[in-house]
Amino acid sequence: MRLASYLTLLIVFTHPNTMRNTAWLWFVGFAVWVGDGIVSLRLHSPQHAQLAFLVAMVFFAAGLFYRKQKR
Repeated sequence: MRLASYLTLLIVFTHPNTMRNTAWLWFVGFAVWVGDGIVSLRLHSPQHAQLAFLVAMVFFAAGLFYRKQKR
C-alpha cells in the first residue's frame, strides 16, 4: 500500500466527517497511483501497471464523490 493510501485511511478512521474538507487527498492518491503505473510501464511490468491504473480510477471516483458532498 502506498503512503497516500495510508494517510487517507488514517484520516477516514480518525475523523470521518473531515473527508468533505479533504477530498483533495483522494486526487493526490490518484496522481500517485498513476505515477506508479507509468513507472511500472517503463519497467516493463504490465500486470502491476494495470493494477495501479485500476486503483487510480477508484481514487479518482472517490475524489469526485467526496468533492460533491454537501458541506
